[in-house]
Amino acid sequence: MSTNEPQEPTAARIRAEAEQCYRYEISATMNAVVRACAVIIRDYSHRGFWYPADDTSHEGAHHLALIHSARRHILHRLQLTITAAETVFHDIETEHDRHRNDPNNPTE
Repeated sequence: MSTNEPQEPTAARIRAEAEQCYRYEISATMNAVVRACAVIIRDYSHRGFWYPADDTSHEGAHHLALIHSARRHILHRLQLTITAAETVFHDIETEHDRHRNDPNNPTE
C-alpha cells in the first residue's frame, strides 16, 4: 500500500470532527441570539430601560397598546430567535443520539 493513498478516518477522528461541527453550529446559533438581543436593546431601549418605539411611548398610552408594542417589537422577536436556537440544539441532540445508538456506527 502506498503512503499517498487516502486512509480511512479513525473512529476517534470522526468523533472529533463531529464534535467540532456541533461546536460551530452551537456557537453560530448563540451568536444569532446575542445579536438579536443587541438589536432589540439598540432599537427599543434607552440607558437600559425599554421604551416603546411607536406612539405608545407617551404618558397617557393605553396599557393594551403598550402590551401590543412589547409583544410585536421585543417578545415575538426573542421568541422566534429562541425557538430557532432550540430547534438547532434539538437537531444536534437527535443526530448525536442517532449515531450513538447505531450499532453499525464505528464512531462510538
